[in-house]
Amino acid sequence: MTRPHPNATHLIAIVENDGAARHSFEVLLKSEGYRVSAFESGRRFLEAFEALGPCCVLLEMRLPDIDGLEVLEAVRRSPASPPVILMTRVPKLPVPERVRRMGAMMLLEKPIEHACLFSAIRMAVDGHAGGGPERR
Repeated sequence: MTRPHPNATHLIAIVENDGAARHSFEVLLKSEGYRVSAFESGRRFLEAFEALGPCCVLLEMRLPDIDGLEVLEAVRRSPASPPVILMTRVPKLPVPERVRRMGAMMLLEKPIEHACLFSAIRMAVDGHAGGGPERR
């Protein structure tokens, strides 16, 4: 009998408007055994969020329909409030402290190294299972 992958219990939501990047994150996370739901817009993600119940959200900051920080605020207001990892292509964005105060677990600059992404996801998943992520 085949045992399920240990990550199979963890659902990661990806909110990324760039189709190629979204697909890449999806394939990468699935290759590590995670369940993945991917969304091309912040509004579509928020429409599905409560029913979805992700244990972690990988969120692009600059979305065309709604700002990533608005999505972050909505997620943080939720009773479930899963950890949120923000992503951006903008180098040296002057808001890391602001996003932490808003409740983001961390801010990753694209392109994101695979090892860095997996480390962030593991921290988020472990923290969520243990009652919430560590805030840094």
